[in-house]
Order: sequence, then structure tokens, then C-alpha cells
Amino acid sequence: MGSFARITALVVILAVPALMEARTFSVRTLENPPLEYTDNGSVTGIAVELTREAIRRTGHDSEYKILPWKRVLLEVAEGRADVAINTGRSPEREIWGLYPDEVLIDETYVLFSYRPLSLPEDLGGVENLSLGNQLGYFYGEHFHKKITNERFRSVETMHTISRSLEKLAAGRTDLFIGDLLPTRYHISQMGLNDQIHRVQNEAADEPLVVSVSPTYAAFSRKTVSPEYVQAFSQALKDMKDDGTYTRILNTYLDRL
Repeated sequence: MGSFARITALVVILAVPALMEARTFSVRTLENPPLEYTDNGSVTGIAVELTREAIRRTGHDSEYKILPWKRVLLEVAEGRADVAINTGRSPEREIWGLYPDEVLIDETYVLFSYRPLSLPEDLGGVENLSLGNQLGYFYGEHFHKKITNERFRSVETMHTISRSLEKLAAGRTDLFIGDLLPTRYHISQMGLNDQIHRVQNEAADEPLVVSVSPTYAAFSRKTVSPEYVQAFSQALKDMKDDGTYTRILNTYLDRL
């Protein structure tokens, strides 16, 4: 074996234990049921269980803490935690974060109304309707332009989904735009399943989808190697291929 080959083999041998050495990853996220929330003192939810299983498949353990979102991002950026989950991807976050190729979960934004309603995909007719949305959320460039161009009769921003739904159910707003799964969770918890409806697509027999935003597990560049992020991504892909991903998802959807 030549000297270059011996050096290469040595590097590989040394790298494998570093990648495979058992550790506990510190995971941070926000309160956002059914994706992430606290139940009887334990952090659970769809995104939590998907992450927990993917990390387990790489031979490691994980612990979870729910914090305000700005603190979640700060702790991971500074290396005081290893990973933030349910995280959108942006150039600013890629400065401190390593992103897997595999999407953790999609945020699917749809419109809700207090009466059955259908709209075209170009949202024609919303000039006569009032909209409720949630502080700190970005619903995609296409929909954002609808708001900033003052397409709606009025736009009211609330701090919480539940408050927005209260106003919608009372007829004080005509529409609410929200992430499908968290909004469905709050509608169920508030007993509003018979009072609030998903806006339908006029051109198809299905709900009108405004935008879809992929979210990821974003790993801290200060504490996690690119090689591990690749391993995590492969584990998540394997879960999608073998049905585990769908099983975990359906476990929570069945409760809504």
C-alpha cells in the first residue's frame, strides 16, 4: 500500500468513530401542536417523534426542550444546542445551520372560513373579504403580495391561532390563513369542527392550497459534523421509504 493510500485509510478509520460515537443530541423547538408540544411534562408531537426516530436510527439519543422561537434559533446558532426542528431554510440560517437534504415536514398553508366558501386559485373576489393571519408567519411570496397589495378588504394580525379562530367563528373576520395541521388541532381542541370550514378550490374538489413551505432539522455548525447531517438525512429518507414516517404522522392525525 502506498503512503497516500495508507493516509487515506487512516483518515477514514479515525472519522468513523467520531461519527458513530454515541451521544445525546439537544433538540430545541417551539410550542406548535400537533407538531411539537408538551404533554404531561414530556415533549412530543409529529416533528418531535420523526426527529427522535431518525436520530435513534443513527445510533444516538436525543433530548427536547420547547422555548420561544427566537431563543431556539439563538441557542443552536451559538452551539448551546445541537438542532432546531420545524425550521425553514434561508441564507441567513445557513450561516450557522447545516440542513439535511430530506424535508422533515411541510407546512401547508390553507384558508379557513366561518361559512362554506370556494375561491379560484388567483384569489379573485377576496377584495370583499377580511383576513386574519398570525404574527411572525410568512405564507409564501405569492400570498404575501396579495396582502401587501391590499387585495383583501382588511387584514388583521393576531398573536395566536386560537384568537384568530375565535374571531373567525364569531364572523368578525371572513377568512383565516393558517398552517393546516396546527390549525386543525386548534379547531378540534376548541370544538369548532362544525363551525369552521376549509376554503375549497373552485377548479377542483379539494381544499385551496395557498402555499407549501418545507421545514427541516437545522443542525448547529458548531457542534455537529456535515457527515452526521448526511446520516440523519438518510435515516429520515429510510423512514419515508419503509412506512415509519407515515405511521408516525397518522398516529397524530387520527386524533384530530
